[in-house]
Amino acid sequence: MKFLANDSVIDTSAGAGKPALDFIRGELGLSGTKEGCREGDCGACAVLIGERHPDSTFTWKASPSCLLALGELEDRQLVTIEGLVAGARAAGQPESLTPVMAALLAENGSQCGFCSPGVVISLTAWLLSSPVLDEASAITAVEGNLCRCTGYAAIRRAAARLASQFAGLPREPRARLEALVAAAVVPPSLLGFIKGELLPATAAQATPTGPGSKAPGSGIPRLGGGTDYFVRNPDPEPGFSPALLDLDPGLSRIHPGPQGLELGAAVTIRDFFESPLVRSLVPGIEAFEAEFASSLIRSRATLGGNVANASPVGDLTSMLLALGAICDIAGGPSARAIPLCGLYLGYKKLALGEGEYIARFRISPPARGDLRFSFEKVSKRRRLDIASANTALRLETEGQGPRPVILAAMLSAG
Repeated sequence: MKFLANDSVIDTSAGAGKPALDFIRGELGLSGTKEGCREGDCGACAVLIGERHPDSTFTWKASPSCLLALGELEDRQLVTIEGLVAGARAAGQPESLTPVMAALLAENGSQCGFCSPGVVISLTAWLLSSPVLDEASAITAVEGNLCRCTGYAAIRRAAARLASQFAGLPREPRARLEALVAAAVVPPSLLGFIKGELLPATAAQATPTGPGSKAPGSGIPRLGGGTDYFVRNPDPEPGFSPALLDLDPGLSRIHPGPQGLELGAAVTIRDFFESPLVRSLVPGIEAFEAEFASSLIRSRATLGGNVANASPVGDLTSMLLALGAICDIAGGPSARAIPLCGLYLGYKKLALGEGEYIARFRISPPARGDLRFSFEKVSKRRRLDIASANTALRLETEGQGPRPVILAAMLSAG
């Protein structure tokens, strides 16, 4: 497979299931990406991933590389802290610092420095992709980056400084990227990547399924965001090559269908909550996004992975159960559909046959009236914690005011 690491094309036959963190530090020798918790909780290993889409759009996300399968880098650009430094040096920035690094330095936002590369990556991704550039959204961007030295106040000040400095960035993605390259926030290789100059699109990228997504039903695991798999298997066997749902564009889409809103199993938690279609169908659901892990994890974790984990306290599982989701099952002798509530046979047990997997979910609008939704989570910490218990409630109501008529109700609890 080929991918772009900063401004260099990497051609490797390493196993697709190898954690990208190990390849970055070992084979590429880019040691600025730190190994911390190896569970996606600390942000020290965060890297920037650029992706070109078939409709000529592109996205940039910060991702914990300990939970990133190497195969997911195919036809994408990996940007590490070294790439950002090289871009700043080439642009003649003082001390080869990008504006994000300079803000952290000015506000004493780094002490031992172990976590600093991840903080820089998260704030850079925020500047590249956030629709709103204010202090609150900057803090959200770094909520998954732990720092044991600074006490966080300095990082908050740096975030506020950047929000003020870059408040006037264009909203249009291409114009924003060009502005950030001109400001030496990111290197010119990001523009070269989206133009196809540094890494031309391959035939595999143009196919509707992409490499690695056609796993036969012979025990080869299908891997979503890896946020559960790599925690349980931090050192997969050499040559491990899963079927990567993330590489199948058909499983990463949210779109209207004949029987309701269709959500691909590889849709990330972040894309789920940010989708205008989801927000239109379930008004107010975006208010519960912060209940699910950190922004780094939300950019990795998938709907299918959260459901297939078969945990009674899965946050998105509870939400989808209350929303009456239907699962489309593929990979067996014939495609079939079952209600999500019928998918579970017990703890960690699913009603799936050999080779079957969850392809997508369907959520229907209310038959009549309005849809109201609520979610409650009980955990030891207010944020960034696994639930002790959670509940989700869907109501279909008619009428306005404090006492609408309830036409139907669905409650899930775990």
